[in-house]
Amino acid sequence: MSNGQAHRANIQTQLGGMFTTHTTDGTITGGTFTYNESDMRTIINNWRDLADSYQKSMSSADIMSRIDPPAEDFASRTHAAAANRSGDSYKQYLEHNRRYCKEQAELFQRTLDEYLDIEHATITEMNQTAPEGPQSGI
Repeated sequence: MSNGQAHRANIQTQLGGMFTTHTTDGTITGGTFTYNESDMRTIINNWRDLADSYQKSMSSADIMSRIDPPAEDFASRTHAAAANRSGDSYKQYLEHNRRYCKEQAELFQRTLDEYLDIEHATITEMNQTAPEGPQSGI
């Protein structure tokens, strides 16, 4: 087995636990991570800011796909067409990344909403089951 194959086998072995246990908790690094509400809001805003940045870049890059040839000879037309294709490819790249950032922001927002709903339900349930309501010092 080559080094590359051994490396891939090692990765597959370590990642295999995620698919059988449906958890990523410490599968590779042995560590864990948690986010609080403030962290989640910061992450959501960062993803949205990044999406906005891609949107601005798309507006600026529009001119990159509208290059006119400087002359009507074959070389000028060919170079302008190649530049326009390159500009279109760059705009597609920016759009893909903008969409990805928006999707990530939406995923984190849904996760935060679910977390807050669960936390609210838990607090409501705890307050209803306490015989005398919340007690100070506990």
